[in-house]
Amino acid sequence: MQQQNILTVDKVSRSFGKTRALKEFSIRIPRGQIVGLLGRNGAGKSTLLRIVGGMLRPNAGKVRINDRKVWDNARALGQLCIIGDTPDFGKLLKVKDLFFVCAGLFKQWDNALARALVKRFDLPENRRIKTFSRGMQTSLMLTVGLASRAPLTIIDEPSLGLDAVMRERFYDLLLEQSRKDEGRTFLISTHLIDEVARTLDYAVMIDDGKLLCEGTVEELQKGTLSVSGDAGVVRELTKGCKLLKEEELAGTLVRHVQLDAETIQSIRSDKRVRTALIGLQRLFVFLTEEKEAERNG
Repeated sequence: MQQQNILTVDKVSRSFGKTRALKEFSIRIPRGQIVGLLGRNGAGKSTLLRIVGGMLRPNAGKVRINDRKVWDNARALGQLCIIGDTPDFGKLLKVKDLFFVCAGLFKQWDNALARALVKRFDLPENRRIKTFSRGMQTSLMLTVGLASRAPLTIIDEPSLGLDAVMRERFYDLLLEQSRKDEGRTFLISTHLIDEVARTLDYAVMIDDGKLLCEGTVEELQKGTLSVSGDAGVVRELTKGCKLLKEEELAGTLVRHVQLDAETIQSIRSDKRVRTALIGLQRLFVFLTEEKEAERNG
């Protein structure tokens, strides 16, 4: 029977001097999904990815890929392709040289797919890589990630340097490849939550080195609601709900709340107000603000 989770992170901690980057962090990444690792800059995302990639040893805890420990284990790391947020091609001159190296690194490397992606990203295959713009270098690294066909593909901040058109093109290609490679898992690490949200099956939110929350997008949004309308009506309908944030916009009161399914149904059926589920990015902001308030006491 196949393992349900491709990646298991169990109570991992990592410090740099007096700075604790990760604090008993645990997650289970399900197989065959696009997963978002979502958090602010400095939240601990990059430290976690370096540990998962076998580049950094945790002070405590365990990381496993396909139930094999990661640290100093070539079999586990052979299941992984990790694309960092800073392109580095070393002394490789051209795209064909990079793809030759990749064919040796990744067991399931798809050269035909790589060449097709070069065209989709409008990359000049015969120019020297060092003459590429930052956006073109990022696109080339994303091509490597997609064409690696690694069972677990991790991409850190995929849109750095990309213009709006290429950002959307990458996310379309990600969805396309996910459908074609059934059982393949993508872990996308980013602080640009709205941008990646449409692609995600599952999301992990991290803040201050700790797990904030995790679940399918539907699970995370379940029990949340933005309610807007006349101030008196909105306050009446949301009385007793957990208030995440209250805003006044153009004379209209907006309350973002957490509540039970029965109350949601009742509020959504009331024609005096407008309602919407809280988006992932706004939910993340509300939850981190709540945690900050708790820490600052």
